[in-house]
Amino acid sequence: MEEWEQYFSKNPAPGAYALACAQLKEFCERHANYCPIVLVTSGGTTVPLERNTVRFVDNFSAGTRGAASTEYFLDEGYAVIFLHRDKSVAPFMRHLHPGVLLDALEEQEGGRLALTQQHSAQVHPIWQSYQRVKKEKRLLWLNFTTLSDYLWLLRAATQCLQQHAPSSLLYLAAAVSDFYIPQDNISEHKIQSSSGPLTVTLELVPKMLSPLVSIWGPGLFVTSFKLETDGGMLIEKATAALRRYKHNLVIGNLLQTRREEVTLVTEGNSCLVRLSEQQKQDNVEIEKVIVQEVCSRHRNFISRQLQENNTAQ
Repeated sequence: MEEWEQYFSKNPAPGAYALACAQLKEFCERHANYCPIVLVTSGGTTVPLERNTVRFVDNFSAGTRGAASTEYFLDEGYAVIFLHRDKSVAPFMRHLHPGVLLDALEEQEGGRLALTQQHSAQVHPIWQSYQRVKKEKRLLWLNFTTLSDYLWLLRAATQCLQQHAPSSLLYLAAAVSDFYIPQDNISEHKIQSSSGPLTVTLELVPKMLSPLVSIWGPGLFVTSFKLETDGGMLIEKATAALRRYKHNLVIGNLLQTRREEVTLVTEGNSCLVRLSEQQKQDNVEIEKVIVQEVCSRHRNFISRQLQENNTAQ
């Protein structure tokens, strides 16, 4: 048995997982004949230290890139499955910071609260965009907290999208834990500090990108992310990932400059994408440029696949 198969040997929580699978099936079938579909993963995964979880190991990620990218995929006409960490940054809502929103409210006659005229002008375009997407039902929200939740939902979503290849796309922006504790090794209840210092042994998480590309979604356009802090290693690491997993695109970014530039890496080629000074002044987000590039490459991928299918017939 492969290492990743052992991870899925235990079933997930039945009720929530069954509901998510039903939602995925209905969403994909509704949109498959009308628009391309993208799975955007966003936020970090947790690794519980107890089954009745009090403590856990967390990942550095607020989900900003995934949330912003979701909005831009919607602008490009995609239907989006937004698989996100519970309570992480959310599309549309990310523009409405709680403190700003409270300051934007004023009391009117009868005690009613309303946005000031200035803030209403800022919020209205966001509200319009959200209402349009909501009416078209082009955004499916699925959330996870733990690493296990994420991997089960990732597999289910990929298998569902595979039925609608090649016009489906995976955009894997979540920060996935590299280590975990097998279920059999997790304490049932809260670990007591009275027991003294705690020693925890973490196992390596099986590399799920391999079965994702070769088994669950072999016909999909797959985009992954690689975050590094050493610029000298970025392209080398991204290229190694492409050769190992044989997917379509790695988006390399440095922790220090990830809001301003990224490197798009394909087999034998790399392309630096950087915001211009004018774009920075205009508050253009790097995610807008990334998504436009990914969508362009996905459209070319679809065309090639259709041509190959026609030639084969």
